[in-house]
Amino acid sequence: MPRPYPSEFRERALELVRSGRTVVDVAATLGIAQPCLYRWKQQDFVDRGMRPPSGRASSAELTAANRRIRELEEENKILRRAVAAVEQVVPPKDRFRLVGELHADGVRSRKACLALGVWRIQAVIATGLI
Repeated sequence: MPRPYPSEFRERALELVRSGRTVVDVAATLGIAQPCLYRWKQQDFVDRGMRPPSGRASSAELTAANRRIRELEEENKILRRAVAAVEQVVPPKDRFRLVGELHADGVRSRKACLALGVWRIQAVIATGLI
């Protein structure tokens, strides 16, 4: 396993590269491998915000986020079908009660009304449920 370089050494090498010297020249002068200095340079770009992070960590986060999006989209499709079934079976007066329960759970009233097919939010407010 290669020996780790002190952070001061890395910073000095990066300062030399930033000053305009080539990576090949700096690596030869300091006696380190060129790929090592290239990796330090790439990481420096990420640390300074000049380049987005890449690699396994960000790839894993992106994969997890995409998986969660897929799950939420499937859940949304299921809920839309359930709402369509509720609209056919549950009378409008009972839907007002459901909107009140959703509001009590923290769902915004307008979204709850639209989701349950209650088109007049004023009527829900007038019933005193919200």
